[in-house]
Amino acid sequence: MIQINNISSLKVAEALPNLGLLTNVAELSYYDMIYIYHRIKHNSRIELRREHSHIFDKNAVEVYFEGFKLGYISLKVNSIVSKQMDRGNIIIARVKSMKKYHNNPLRNLDIEVMVM
Repeated sequence: MIQINNISSLKVAEALPNLGLLTNVAELSYYDMIYIYHRIKHNSRIELRREHSHIFDKNAVEVYFEGFKLGYISLKVNSIVSKQMDRGNIIIARVKSMKKYHNNPLRNLDIEVMVM
């Protein structure tokens, strides 16, 4: 347990709890989700890759599962995640929920992103 009077001597990253974000994956229908949706389960590990060369979004973060591109992190939080990645922080992501609508695998994929 961290005491209040010792916080000033610690780095901010050590004093604060891990940052956890819940977001969805955008552009699912444009990439490989249709081929691998049946293999994605709750708590599956997701790989995040920073895409510096994206034409429309300087904060783009790609989402991969077992080497297959699923899409991008939502625009609502990608600036937060991309800044943490650029700083060299460890990013862990996993599947939180996958919503199917009448066997439509492209409906919605929610992921949890943890900055360590």
